[in-house]
Amino acid sequence: MKKAGKVILYFIVITLIINFILGIFSTIFPISFLKPSDLIEAPRVFGIVKIGRYVFQINQTIVNSWALMLLIIVILFFGSRNLSIENPKGLQLLLEEYYNFIESTFLANYKNYKEKFLPFFSALFAFILFSNLSVFLFPYIFMWEKKGNTWLIKPFFRTATADINTTLGLAIIVTVLFVTCWIKRQGIIGVFKELCHPFFIMLPINIIGELAKPINISMRLFGNMFAGLVIIGLLYGISFNNVLSSLTLHLMRGSFSLAVIWPAILQLYLDLFIGILQAFVFTVLSSVYVEQALIGDED
Repeated sequence: MKKAGKVILYFIVITLIINFILGIFSTIFPISFLKPSDLIEAPRVFGIVKIGRYVFQINQTIVNSWALMLLIIVILFFGSRNLSIENPKGLQLLLEEYYNFIESTFLANYKNYKEKFLPFFSALFAFILFSNLSVFLFPYIFMWEKKGNTWLIKPFFRTATADINTTLGLAIIVTVLFVTCWIKRQGIIGVFKELCHPFFIMLPINIIGELAKPINISMRLFGNMFAGLVIIGLLYGISFNNVLSSLTLHLMRGSFSLAVIWPAILQLYLDLFIGILQAFVFTVLSSVYVEQALIGDED
């Protein structure tokens, strides 16, 4: 009981300190820290690119995805420099363990096709994992915008897989891959015959069933990551307006939140654990779909 009381006391003290520090910044400077509950919105659009009659929006999800891809490229660049067989160390050891993990986990039944598909599933798992954990990888990178005379501060990184466009894009890639492998193994006529099994009337149902596989896992990934974003945003957003102003006789301004520290414990589960789990689930199911199309159930 004494230890639990000390932990609660520490949380209260840290909460008070953080609130007063943010209140001082909001009072001295024309800055307003947006509550996470206010950040549950569509990705911010940074620019618009027109190519002919087509218009493309460069939004927050795209920029975050570019940053994550650049991070993966940098890790691979430095990890593949000065390769050594006798004395491997540093990033090389880490990448070798990652190679073994992908091979033994997702490609165990790929037989002679392991080397061809290992780069794809390595990149797929790494991108989804980094996207799910972007809040932990880049916790103190912010962006700001001016609204009137006040600068609004909010996090720059938003979980890319909490955007339906990202997960559907991954689903399309997986669909094209396993359909291509299916056609390569059986030919167009063989695929058509299999889709008509056991009766021709089953053709539209079988087509929907095959296309529903990657869409299903993309919706699962999106739903879990977006739900975690919403729940954590609501928990962190428990705050009271004008409390600091009343406590300090109108010397300070800003909202006071009792949820500065303790939601972080739940965030470890909703973002960290669920993020790793969903990256694993999406990749392992994708590998199963490609394996069935490439090798077939009978093999």
